[in-house]
Amino acid sequence: MTKLDIRRIITRYINQEASQEELAILYEWVKKGNNKDVFKKLVQADFLVNYEDKSWETEEAFEDFLDAIQDKGHTSVRTLYFPQQLWKYAAIITIMIGSSLYFLLTQTTNPSSNPIHMDMETNQITLQLDNGEVLTIDPESDGTLQSQNGDTQVSMIQGVLTQKEKKAKGRITNNTIKVPYGKSLSITLQDGSTVMLNSGSSMTYPSSFEGMETREISLTGEAFFEIAKNPEQPFIVKTRKMHTRVYGTVFNVSAYEEDEISEVVLVEGSVGVGRSFEGENHTIQMLEPSQKASNSLENKDLFTVEDVDVSSYISWTKGILTFENEPMHKIIKRLERQYNVRIENQSEELEERQFTGMFDEEDIEHVLRTIQAHTHFSYDKKDDLIIIKKPNKQ
Repeated sequence: MTKLDIRRIITRYINQEASQEELAILYEWVKKGNNKDVFKKLVQADFLVNYEDKSWETEEAFEDFLDAIQDKGHTSVRTLYFPQQLWKYAAIITIMIGSSLYFLLTQTTNPSSNPIHMDMETNQITLQLDNGEVLTIDPESDGTLQSQNGDTQVSMIQGVLTQKEKKAKGRITNNTIKVPYGKSLSITLQDGSTVMLNSGSSMTYPSSFEGMETREISLTGEAFFEIAKNPEQPFIVKTRKMHTRVYGTVFNVSAYEEDEISEVVLVEGSVGVGRSFEGENHTIQMLEPSQKASNSLENKDLFTVEDVDVSSYISWTKGILTFENEPMHKIIKRLERQYNVRIENQSEELEERQFTGMFDEEDIEHVLRTIQAHTHFSYDKKDDLIIIKKPNKQ
């Protein structure tokens, strides 16, 4: 059996499409030699099972898995220890075999302009307090920082930032967290809500929501929210182009200043999206799970709502870079944010291409080499600058 054959079966298995015959083949293959370790790597086992206490690291757990795929009574088999309610996220790994499982050249498009670069003042994550003091945050190290006046204490525990602050007398104190290109950060707010900020993002938020009618934060960039339920105190995410109002839900907001389109993707619960919630003359567009609302600079008051597979929009929270029929000029923006590089594209032909692909923990050159396999171009890399060149004429 070729590697391509077994990869096709594994892909069908993850998609719950494998036939009984294919499951039998998979069962026999996994038992041979070091195929068990190969299989784990191919389907990114740590991602598949990280929602449960049990892991495939134990032989007992893996034997249970073998029993599951051996059972011929099931017409479709789910991956063991992957809860049913999480299958809505599963598409982000359905074809993740190897590092970059596939990268498919599709159709062409007419892009607009070159990417605009977001200048971050430092390559470190920073937290600016209400008094102007700036703390530098290292998400890789657990520890506690304290402001100079002793009013603010910031702790980093297992990659999640929390903040404690002495109650201000008669006023609300605001903080601004900035995440540069190439980094991301999770933060727990005072009400228990959690926010994961993507690279090149910043968020302004109050140290406490106590005494407020609404819980409001301002966002530039992209963030994934899990909001603590409180019907009496709605949570509002403000961006330059739109506001999102929630009571307790899971959703993703992408609103980079250099992007033409801002969007909200709802994973769970219910949200209302509008230009603004201030005054009486405003329209709220309600979303249901697995829907996306987007608007553009051309018509800020008009929101387009469509059904989507949310997985590709939230895969970044797992460190997975996903493209679905995206034009290269948009991919370049995302690569710049992800890898903290500057990319200059001199190939008009490449600028017009659309790509679909998925990458896990690869470096920028691996991504570019994969794209090269489907179209012709060359590139030079010097420090943080990458120049994509036109293909040489034969």
